[in-house]
Amino acid sequence: MNNGNKEGLRAFAIDKSRIREIVAEQNRLMDFVPDPTATPAKARELMRACGVRAEDNIFSCGIIAARDEE
Repeated sequence: MNNGNKEGLRAFAIDKSRIREIVAEQNRLMDFVPDPTATPAKARELMRACGVRAEDNIFSCGIIAARDEE
């Protein structure tokens, strides 16, 4: 890669404004409104309220087992 091309890529990687615009547009198209107060605990609570059981998910079982090892 020549130096001119490298500088162009570096500028693209640093400037995130276009990426933020694209994400904002996609959120708008999906009617997605981020919740600044969201936490993992709230997510788990909502999932349980919808009938999702963490112990039924193999990945979640691994996380739960790892917590129990502490």
